[in-house]
Amino acid sequence: MSNVYERLRERLDMFPQGFPKTESGVELEILQHLFAPNEAEIMLHLRPFPEKVAAIAERAGKDKTELGETLYGMSRRGLIWRYKAPDDELYYFLIPWVVGIWEHQLNNLTQENIKLYEKYFEEGMMPLQRNRKVGGFRVIPVEQEIEGSTEIQPYERVSQIIESQTRFAVADCICRKESRMAGKGCDKLLEACMSFGAAADFYIENGLGREISKEEAKKILLKAEEDGLIHCSTNSAGNKTFICNCCGCCCKSLALVTKYGNPKAVVRSNYYATKDQETCTNCGTCVERCQVNGIRSENDHTIIDRDSCIGCGLCASTCPTGSITMVRKSPQEASPIFSRGKEMLQAMGKEMGKVYPFE
Repeated sequence: MSNVYERLRERLDMFPQGFPKTESGVELEILQHLFAPNEAEIMLHLRPFPEKVAAIAERAGKDKTELGETLYGMSRRGLIWRYKAPDDELYYFLIPWVVGIWEHQLNNLTQENIKLYEKYFEEGMMPLQRNRKVGGFRVIPVEQEIEGSTEIQPYERVSQIIESQTRFAVADCICRKESRMAGKGCDKLLEACMSFGAAADFYIENGLGREISKEEAKKILLKAEEDGLIHCSTNSAGNKTFICNCCGCCCKSLALVTKYGNPKAVVRSNYYATKDQETCTNCGTCVERCQVNGIRSENDHTIIDRDSCIGCGLCASTCPTGSITMVRKSPQEASPIFSRGKEMLQAMGKEMGKVYPFE
């Protein structure tokens, strides 16, 4: 029985995001907790792209009807992805541990599995991510602080990302929810993770999030900015499926910057903060707002650390004297962005010595 879970671990580890082995074997505990043995075996026959039940059943040597029921049940629990085509036929495919299976356990968190997830992030995922150079998570700056830029791109505007979508869902942030349940974390906006299009369909149908209007989506983004949350999404210019609103104390991705010292793990925006020394009163508001410890106070003077700044704009949006402005980086400094999500994953895979998509 344990062998099928090790094989499943190896399969999930084929994703560019990884699912590495640990010395303690906590990842196998997680898989045994989430998957029945027959479900773990079925996972070995799935691929990371949509397929009809008939194709999966033929490859796995399973009865189509019975397999369809099992796949649907697994997708309802967030273990795999379910996609309904225009002709109402269902397609299924593998998803990674992050972003994927872990986030989908939002409604199933318990004190027991939170301990397992946290232990795995510390022992498995964090060591893997510490040395990454190709990041998949990108900061989107506060829009009002970059409106004067003549070179602003659509993927740098949260408003244009929202305007390009037709269906919206919002869910609790699993990072902050886990932290609160563990007696840690912050009191910042909890219902803050937004998904769009097919991702919104999945969240709504599975009860992971609630459907919202375009106007409510905009209000949530404004509330997130007020709470000092950083807008983040995929590092691709194509159709985006989500916007996360992240805090520096709970977010697993930002922890790679704040706790583990890998500034390349999160892709910075193409802006950086600078201040007018003459008008700055050194009030410390920006120090409190910065989620990545990029601003500090020394000898009653506020100092912006250019090397630590991720270009979110939270400091500029609340500066009482308007002393902080966001400056666009030069073309040489600008963070590259992939045209599509697939290209981003292929680049991440290449860095890790993996081929994506895999069979």
